[in-house]
Amino acid sequence: MTADTPRRSLGQLAGAALDPTQPAIVVDQVTETFRLYHERPSGLKERLYRLRRASYTDFNALEDVSFTVQHGESVAVIGPNGSGKSTLLKLLARILPPDQGTVHTNGRIASLLELGAGFHGDLTGRENIRLNGAILGLSGAEIAERFEEIVDFAGVGHLLDTAVRTYSSGLEVRLGFAVAVMVDPDILLVDEVLAVGDAEFQERSLERMRSFRDQGKTFLLVSHDLDAVRDMCDRAIVLDRGHVVFDGPVTEGVELYRQRVASRAAPRVDRRRGARQVAIDEVVLVTADGRAATEVPPSANLTARIRLRALTQVDVCSVGVVISRGDGTHLYELHTTWQGVGVGPLEPGQEATVEVRFTAHLLAGHYALACSVTDASGRETWAVVADAARFAVQPAPGGAGLVDLSASAVVTDGPARRTGDGPVGPIPLPRLQRRQARG
Repeated sequence: MTADTPRRSLGQLAGAALDPTQPAIVVDQVTETFRLYHERPSGLKERLYRLRRASYTDFNALEDVSFTVQHGESVAVIGPNGSGKSTLLKLLARILPPDQGTVHTNGRIASLLELGAGFHGDLTGRENIRLNGAILGLSGAEIAERFEEIVDFAGVGHLLDTAVRTYSSGLEVRLGFAVAVMVDPDILLVDEVLAVGDAEFQERSLERMRSFRDQGKTFLLVSHDLDAVRDMCDRAIVLDRGHVVFDGPVTEGVELYRQRVASRAAPRVDRRRGARQVAIDEVVLVTADGRAATEVPPSANLTARIRLRALTQVDVCSVGVVISRGDGTHLYELHTTWQGVGVGPLEPGQEATVEVRFTAHLLAGHYALACSVTDASGRETWAVVADAARFAVQPAPGGAGLVDLSASAVVTDGPARRTGDGPVGPIPLPRLQRRQARG
């Protein structure tokens, strides 16, 4: 490498220079496997003895993950702890190689993945700035040119010649983030470490990331701060147990994640209350072809089949169904008597089956169905199954929100083309609005 040749980061050295006609990131059928050992040897002798008999289980931190990120996209990666978010960012940063599949990045990458990553505790802040700048591909002159700006942004000027191991966790994050954003990367990867900083620094960091985004740069943000995710990103990838369960508009992705969290926080309990005049013996939710409805596409035709049994003489009763989101939000309620249908008369021990058919005009999320039996007027409740069935709705192509309106778009006057015909997909609305505002 000659003196006139620009230095490149490890990510660029592994591939080609930035090519704006190609995606920024392509992850194709990636699986990352770790070994979970069941026993931990206590010493070297025991380790050597057990080399041939090591007991372990393979664990897929990521399994068959595929997605593409175009230049200029701001993408949030969200999911519960242990879902594979940090592992994914380490693959993108080339810290880990994929066990299966391929990961391609296009451009210089700067990453802030772990507290203190890339820092040497015995070196001073000044020395670590130069070391990290060199690792990220900057020449000595480029580091010197940006040095003061890095120090001012991090606010560590008074500790610049002190060993980094004496810094607080918040100061380490300040310094690491300042270096990462000042090297002018094409792709920025940020893990949850910003949560360690104080409120003032978090706001400055978010403002710098907004500026980074508005310049048309690409970044991936891993965070549990869903408000920041909504503000910063146009797109969300939701991971769960190493699988991509959603990839689409950020508003819909955040809502899906919140529902999944709420659904798990309230474990399913088949609560059967009342059982006075009538008992509810069985509730099943099925699709149009009779299969159990556990995961369905938007606007699927579903049937709730409810089997009743009279405990006493019943003249007439009403069967009710309530559909709620995973977080408990009430969405829809129906009682058979509202539609002029009563069940009865029933003799003691006599059974009846009621089918409630409906079209689930819902978008991606988790939903719950509750059933009840009341008298004809609805004033007296005889039986309740509060958590009778649960189902999930798959993401809908071309739509976002809470309900599926089955909308379609056509150009009635003027030229048109399919957006899939070109190298670049449709521009997300928030990013398009920002471009128009700058224009």
